[in-house]
Amino acid sequence: MIKSKIKVGFVFFGLLSSGLCLAQAAAPVASQNSEMSQALVQLGAAREGILREEIRFSEEEAAAFWPLYQRYRAELQVVRDRFAEILSTYAQAYRAGTVSEEHANQLIEDYLDIQSDVIDIKQAYLDDFRQVLPARKAARFYQVENRIEIELEYQLSLVVPLIDPV
Repeated sequence: MIKSKIKVGFVFFGLLSSGLCLAQAAAPVASQNSEMSQALVQLGAAREGILREEIRFSEEEAAAFWPLYQRYRAELQVVRDRFAEILSTYAQAYRAGTVSEEHANQLIEDYLDIQSDVIDIKQAYLDDFRQVLPARKAARFYQVENRIEIELEYQLSLVVPLIDPV
């Protein structure tokens, strides 16, 4: 059930964000930023709706959780913005046929740094989430967040071209 909710909410965002990255050279930056901002607002609303439905917060839990969650998402967004920039530069190089060995090595390093930073943020907030939620709800929160991220990454993987091995 949650998978279908996630798909409906994020297929649009995944395709839009990756399409924006892959079409960057053809569209003005201001237009891309506006479309991406709108997509991010929709993504945030969908994500929050899914969390509300899947975790079923009490009023007290919700009052403590949402401000903490907003700070958590803001920190993650800084890292996600780095990932979007990497995708954008890769898309430009891919279209131009200029993905060098050096660029490929840098892509790997940057990607792994981003993954590490995401884990660091999740770990840094774990105790805070445990303080405002019972352990089972905190665990469910991380499970739902993980499913959302997996679906988004899957949708991106469908449209971001694989690097040419030669």
